[in-house]
Parts: sequence; structure tokens; C-alpha cells
Amino acid sequence: MNRILIPIVIIVLIGCGADVEQKSISLETDFDTTTATIGDIIHYSIHIDGLGDKFVIINEFEKPEALELRKSEISKIDDGYLSGFQFVFWDTGRFTIPSIDIIIMNVDSSVKLVMQTDPQHIIIVSSADPTMSGAMKPMKDPLPVSKPINLVIIVCLSLLIISIIGIVLLSIKYKKETLIGVPDVILPSPDEVAMEKINTIKANNEIQSDVKELYVQISYILREYVESSLFFKTLEMTTNEIQELQKLFPFSEQEMEAWITLLNRSDMIKYAKMIPESKAWLEDLSIAEKFIKSTTPYWKQVESPNA
Repeated sequence: MNRILIPIVIIVLIGCGADVEQKSISLETDFDTTTATIGDIIHYSIHIDGLGDKFVIINEFEKPEALELRKSEISKIDDGYLSGFQFVFWDTGRFTIPSIDIIIMNVDSSVKLVMQTDPQHIIIVSSADPTMSGAMKPMKDPLPVSKPINLVIIVCLSLLIISIIGIVLLSIKYKKETLIGVPDVILPSPDEVAMEKINTIKANNEIQSDVKELYVQISYILREYVESSLFFKTLEMTTNEIQELQKLFPFSEQEMEAWITLLNRSDMIKYAKMIPESKAWLEDLSIAEKFIKSTTPYWKQVESPNA
């Protein structure tokens, strides 16, 4: 008999223990007023207790058109959750905040229980006349709305008008001014200046008698010609500097070689390191003349001498 009673007592104790662990879940709501004016902030709170390790999901609810939900938050408290709402109404009348579904979820995300709050009724009255007690305001005629002027359009039109005025003024100004015609004196081009100086050497016996001075003149004529036509500062450069920068000149290899060879020869004769053969200067003058004619098309719109 005692062996039969022991299992029965254990089963009863376990059942009682389970009942002790089972806690009841309670739901309380608090609505701070039942009458308010337009624009007042109304506080509505939902307190859920006895959840233990469970959690809560609050479903969305359908709100009246005149209702604005300003704030909604939910926070965990000792053994439950506290959800707070802030409402504002923008019209007068009698309104109902519908029931809100509260879903109690287990730890494994399964639904434990679904609870529902009671509907809350509220009367919204005019802030100007609280004695209206929610009566509808008399209808007012619609106010005429004037279309605002677009500032961007005004700025664009102003800039357009200013631009047109400026164009007209400039056209009138330039019509009154006399156009500058072709100048009476046309300066000779660099190749013409160089050829004229070479011809002067050919006709001047005094220069021909002084070989050193003659080659100084040839070197100067070629440097001046290149500087005036291509705007390289060749008059300030040594022959070695010109040779180092020969890739910057547009001339061909043969033309650069002829020019640098002539410059080197002029430097050697100038510093008495070389005595040229008799009448060799005639050939060098011819080389200088060919160099000028062959390099003219690089900077001047003329027909190539080889054409």
C-alpha cells in the first residue's frame, strides 16, 4: 500500500509545483482624459505584467483620419512591458481609439497568447470655445490662394534682361569706333631679315676680309632667325645647350646637324681654335641660306622649297 502512495504523492507535488511556476498575465490600460481640445497631447499607456521570459508584439491599429500618432514606444519593466502612446486630434467631435491587439510570444517565437485592449472613447472640442462639447464647427468659405512667385524665374529673367542690355550697349559702342585697318608699315618676317643680312655679307668685302667677324655674323644671323621665328631664346644659349635641346626643335635631323655643325665651326674660328680654308665661308653661307629656306615652312605658311 505504501509503495502505491509514493508515486501518487510525487505526481501531485509535481503538478502543484507546475501550478506555482505558472504565472497569470495581466493587462492594464491608462487613458489620461476623455475630453480634450484640438492640438492637446493625449497619453495612452498599456501595462502588461507577469510575462517572465516572454516578449510582446503590438500590432498596428486603424487610426481615425483626425488622429495623429506623435510617439510610440515600448519598454521592458520588472516582469512585463510598458507601452506608451501620444495622440493628437486635429478636428472636433467624438472619436474612438480602436482595440489594440497584444501578442504574447514564447522564447521560441511561438504565439503564447493574444490579448486585446478595450476601445477608448474621447471627445475633442474647439480650443476657442470648449463649451461646444464636440459639436461640428460651421463651414467656412474656402480662402483664395495666390500662387507664389518663383524666385528662380525672377533671377533668370533679370539676368536675361541685363545680358540683352549689355549686348545692345556693346554693339552701339563698337559701331561708333573706327576699325583699325591694315598698318602702313609691315615688318619683314624673320626669314626675310636673315636673308637680307646674308646678302649684306656677300656684298661687303670688309666683312669678308675678317674671317672671325664673318663667322660671328653667320652664327648670330642663324640664332636670331630661330629665336624670332620659334621664340626659343637661342641668342642666350650656347651651342652645347642648343645641341642638348635639339629634340625640342621641330627641324629634321639633317637640318639640326647642319645648323649645329655651322655653330660649332663659328665658335672654333671665333676663339682662334680653327683656321678655315680659303673661300670656305662661301660654302658656309650657302649652308646657312639653305637652312633658313628649308626651315621656313615649320612656322610660316609658304610652299616648301623642295615642292
